[in-house]
Amino acid sequence: MRPEETEKNGQASGKTAVTVFCLIIMLITAASDALRGVFLPAMKSGFGLDAGGAGMIITVSYIGNLLFLMLGGYLSDRIPKKLFLGGLLVLWAAALTMYVLTENYALLLAGMIFSMGGSTLLSNTVNITTPLIYASPALFVNIFNFSQGVGITVSQNIGGRFADSLDGWRGANLIILSLAAVCLVLLAFIKLPDPENPKESALSSYRHIFGKPVSILLIVTAGGYFIAEHGLQNWLISYGSEYLGFSVQDAAGYVSLFFGGLTVGRLVFAPVVQKLGTARSMRIFSAAAAVLYCVGIFLGKSGLLIVGLSGVAFSILYPTMVLMIAGLYEPGYSGAATGAVLSAATLADIGFNALFGGLVDSVGYGISICIMPVCMVIFTVGTFAATAKNLIK
Repeated sequence: MRPEETEKNGQASGKTAVTVFCLIIMLITAASDALRGVFLPAMKSGFGLDAGGAGMIITVSYIGNLLFLMLGGYLSDRIPKKLFLGGLLVLWAAALTMYVLTENYALLLAGMIFSMGGSTLLSNTVNITTPLIYASPALFVNIFNFSQGVGITVSQNIGGRFADSLDGWRGANLIILSLAAVCLVLLAFIKLPDPENPKESALSSYRHIFGKPVSILLIVTAGGYFIAEHGLQNWLISYGSEYLGFSVQDAAGYVSLFFGGLTVGRLVFAPVVQKLGTARSMRIFSAAAAVLYCVGIFLGKSGLLIVGLSGVAFSILYPTMVLMIAGLYEPGYSGAATGAVLSAATLADIGFNALFGGLVDSVGYGISICIMPVCMVIFTVGTFAATAKNLIK
């Protein structure tokens, strides 16, 4: 075999290892995040919590998002990707180990900060790094997020069958930890490209990012999306079982249907997104998702099937939104800018979950749940505004 052929084969095998690593990372981080919503009723009974106490579990998760995305986005542009991902993976795995071992509510809350923040930053780093590795980034970003959808769907479907006990929660985290160990081994043998590091301080970097007028629009848009999707993931099972009269397993089934549609859609529509481009894809899919989601929520018990089916339209929105945000800033700022925008948008998640549990206690689910479709409309309007001036293609 000629030397150039050997080198080409080595590059191909190296890219295969990177692809497998990315697929597993997206799978296990999504599965971990989804378990929180599935086992929330079990946590309420196991730790003796009211709706406000359960809401605190979700609130501190998004505080972790805020901290990790703001600081981690800045560091990801300055630290070698392998070192950054390795350290982050160890921190995240430590939080999952705490879930397996602890029976203390305060330690559970502390673990939520590191597990949710770490998983979000891990998946975002995969999304941001993809354009540096593959010639068709929109295609591969949606394929990787297809793997993320598989993780969510499996957690919602299988986890829902064991959601009445915290033993199921601990067992699921042990499985995820074993796959995290596989990722650490893979990481030792792969090569990842690093963008040119900007020379500014953190303060100057964020001043540059937030100095762009589009940043505020993107924060509002992403905030609306987070509340719409994460609100469904975290609260629909409790809403369906406690208000609409479904069993926990049946309510989990509708959430599983949503993320099943989201999963299949990412695989099916990945070539479509590559062909249509970021802007057109975001406009078409956000409009379709908003119609289905809002109609389904407002129909109540008879509309949960429509909410579940809306996952197909949701499928490409988040990964393509990450590409959209990163593409609006210079390459040296893409990690910091994406982290800054998403962490600022996470404030909407924090505020929503901090207030939602108490709002349910005060006025009930019937009124409280309406916040979610309203936020979906805000996201859709923001998407059309962000793409109206052809800032992205």
